[in-house]
Amino acid sequence: MAQQAEPPSPTPRRRGLRALSITFQLLFGLGLGLALTEVAFSVRNGGAFPHVNFYVADPELGVRLEPGATMEFQLKPNPSSTIHVNSRGYRGDEWPAPGGDEVIVVGDSQVFGLGVDDDRTFSAQLAQLSGRPVINAGVPTYGPMEYLAVARELLAERRSKTVVVVLNFVNDPFEIDRPNHERHAVWDGWAVRSETAPTQVTQFPGRKWLFSKSHAFYTLRRWLHARGTVEIPEDSELGSPVDAGTPSEGGLDDLVLASRSARAAADAEHQTAVTALTGSRARLDAVDKQIADQRVTIDRKLAAASEDGKVGNFQLEVARGKPGDIVREDYGESSRSLQVTASLIRQAAKLRNDHLAAQLKKEEKAGKSELKDLVKAEADLVAEQQRLRKEIAAGVPPQGRPPSRFHDYLQQFKAMCDEYGAELVVVALPIDVQVDPGEWAKYDVSDAPDMQDSLILLDDLVADATALGLRAVEVTAALRSAQPGAFLDHDIHMTAKGHAAFATALADRLKTPLAVPLEGPQPGLPPGRSFVPTATEWTTAPEVKVVGSTALGCSTQIEREWLRVQCRRRAAGEGFGGVVVSEGATPATMAMRTTDSLSLVTPLTVGEPLTARFYWKKEVHDLQIRWPAGEDGKPKFAGEFVKAELTMPPADAAAEAAIAGLCACHAQTRKEQLCAPGKLFDEYEQDVSDCKSVCSDLWGDPSLIAGCTLKYAEDKDCAARLACVQNDPLFAPTCPEGQVLAFASNRCRTPCDENHPCEGGQRCMPWHGGGVCL
Repeated sequence: MAQQAEPPSPTPRRRGLRALSITFQLLFGLGLGLALTEVAFSVRNGGAFPHVNFYVADPELGVRLEPGATMEFQLKPNPSSTIHVNSRGYRGDEWPAPGGDEVIVVGDSQVFGLGVDDDRTFSAQLAQLSGRPVINAGVPTYGPMEYLAVARELLAERRSKTVVVVLNFVNDPFEIDRPNHERHAVWDGWAVRSETAPTQVTQFPGRKWLFSKSHAFYTLRRWLHARGTVEIPEDSELGSPVDAGTPSEGGLDDLVLASRSARAAADAEHQTAVTALTGSRARLDAVDKQIADQRVTIDRKLAAASEDGKVGNFQLEVARGKPGDIVREDYGESSRSLQVTASLIRQAAKLRNDHLAAQLKKEEKAGKSELKDLVKAEADLVAEQQRLRKEIAAGVPPQGRPPSRFHDYLQQFKAMCDEYGAELVVVALPIDVQVDPGEWAKYDVSDAPDMQDSLILLDDLVADATALGLRAVEVTAALRSAQPGAFLDHDIHMTAKGHAAFATALADRLKTPLAVPLEGPQPGLPPGRSFVPTATEWTTAPEVKVVGSTALGCSTQIEREWLRVQCRRRAAGEGFGGVVVSEGATPATMAMRTTDSLSLVTPLTVGEPLTARFYWKKEVHDLQIRWPAGEDGKPKFAGEFVKAELTMPPADAAAEAAIAGLCACHAQTRKEQLCAPGKLFDEYEQDVSDCKSVCSDLWGDPSLIAGCTLKYAEDKDCAARLACVQNDPLFAPTCPEGQVLAFASNRCRTPCDENHPCEGGQRCMPWHGGGVCL
């Protein structure tokens, strides 16, 4: 049988082609498999990633968005959304040419609109609602420092009219002083926290697509990451309110603690001020007693040094007295008593002061200083007394709110916007669980913290912005109205519904005229002005010459810039009609008529005339204060009572009844009596006689009686009620909210300025850096 021939061996060329074919088939199959796998995972994921994957590194801002990038985004179980980045590297369509009434919105991923389509972001909806071009300049991972930098960059280029900064309370309070380039880094197109970023990566062709665009590779990496094999970029732009905090940002505990600590600090500061005021009042009482004791010590030395006896204990006690006091002196069988009057006090005070000056000169010649030291100690006590009175008059300032975390930041941002002529608008954006505690459920948190206290931080931000004259809006209420459904499931970001509510609230605020802060007056008094002298100060105040005053039974005194005119009854049947100031009155002017006197107390301004009509039942006289030039060319006080036509002012029964009640209080407190007149140097065995209670030394503002009686209603408070009516700032009534004290008066008044006019026909009078309604 014939043997078959073996087939010829393949040539080397044919073997190479076959190997190449097999390799191609394997590669094609592998590629097709990978492609199908990529398609399968892409279809499974809906073509979407749960992270933004087109970041590029930036040395100043940390990251920017890749111009022209696009992606599908989905954070399950929420719907997917499409993100487009324009050629400028910001979300949305291409921008129009600069100009017009343009609005720039800066912020983080909430402004960017993570989780909603381009046209459903609140910036896009704001443009539709307002009819204004709106630039969405929000970028995930950005914080307050980047908002400011982006706003500056765009304002320099576009000169927009308005900048809206959205401050997100998820993390902005904690990122305010930490730039993004310290907090985030770019890793294959993803933005990751700096502390999780790799120190170096191995580059190879296709790495960018593989690591940032491949759904299959991303899924593999997540699977390996779950098993602890590889690291992957985490949710840098996706905040989590149940996060306890990271090295880059704070957390909820910090937010709530900051709120409570700020409130506690404000309460403690207020309580410290209250305690200090209480201490000042107690110290003032002690100083008043020390001054009286010091005065007695000095007077004893003066009496002992009086060689002719004309300045003895009797005269010195008169000098220390107050009108209505009865001063007695007994020497065995001889005695005398005297009712103290204002005139006698001034006589005795002059004697004392002249005697004191003479004794100080003698002591100086003798090389001694005992009396001088006593006088200096008294002067120091008086200075402390005046200081304490000013402190008490200033009172406890209203309990201030703590400055927000963004106080200095807002000032800086406003200054930058002012430089470019743009208006800054501030939006306080709460966390989802601040809006609705029910949002905790989506994070599977059962023992959730109470976020109510932390909302104060948003109020503080709005208050800070408003105080700077900025338009501000807090959108908590708007987002609550959109619940349920204002926030994504298992995430802090707003849904399209939440963005719509946000846009509506912001559009309404932009349409509302900007409220200009009220320029209210400063507390206290301007330089050169003082509070009205106390009753004690008036007893020793010098009398000034006013032509015709003595004949009318009037005393005229000036203490500091204050004038007091007191016209007392000259005869038993004399009656009074009232006092009306027609020229030179101020809001601190006090005019009063009692059954026993007429009084006028008012501050004077050198060079400004004063005219006041004093009505007696049978005669009328005009008090005229003028300021003719003296020999040195300076204005000089000149006063005169000029007889006028007999008329009577209209009666005011309510005021008369109120004054009668105050007179009863005056009688109880001051125990003023009218007795037969005595003399400072009458012989012994003189005694006061035929005394009756009177109200001739009372003065004050009748319009304050009702308010002061309400504050000091008890009989034991009569002294305080009198001081309140007499504009003593230590006894001022508590003003209703929105009103202030001004003009050294205890009357509460409404502040005003050019933008806040008075109502009801009142006029706005400038006062101490602001104005009040009169």
